[in-house]
Amino acid sequence: MNRVATRKKILVVEDNLAYANILKVTFQHSPLWAEAEIKLLQDGKEAIDYLLENSANSGDRHESGQLPDLILSDINMPHLSGLELLAWIRQTAHLKHLPVILMSSSIEPLELEIIKCLRANYYFIKPLTISELLNNLNQTIEQIQTPEAHLVE
Repeated sequence: MNRVATRKKILVVEDNLAYANILKVTFQHSPLWAEAEIKLLQDGKEAIDYLLENSANSGDRHESGQLPDLILSDINMPHLSGLELLAWIRQTAHLKHLPVILMSSSIEPLELEIIKCLRANYYFIKPLTISELLNNLNQTIEQIQTPEAHLVE
C-alpha cells in the first residue's frame, strides 16, 4: 500500500499565520501526528472550499482527494468564523462525522453554549507556550481517538 495515500491529514484553520505555523510545528512534534500532512487555511470560507473540493474527489485514490482526519479551527476569523464552519460541517451529511476541535484566545459563555450545541469534539483556550500547546493537543487527540470518545457536552 502506498504510504503517502495513508498519511493522516490535519486541516488547520487559523487566520494568524504565525500561530498557524506554531500549530504545524507542534503537530510535527506529536508522537500521534508527526507524519501527518498538515494543510493550513486562513478562514472558514477557505476551509469550506477545501472540504468541498476534497469530498468531491474522495472516491479517488489521489492524496488530494482525501478528507482530513482532524480539523483544528480558530473561532474568531474573518469572512467565516470557526463556529460557522463547524455549523456547516455538522449540517453536511458526508462531513458531519469529522472530528473538529475549536480554539480561541478566550471563550465567552455564549460561545461555549454554541460550541456545545454544534457538537464540537473539543475546544480549548490557546495556551501561551509551545509545550502547553503540545500537551493540550496530545491529550485532546488521545481523548477523541478512544472508542468511547464523545462530543463536548
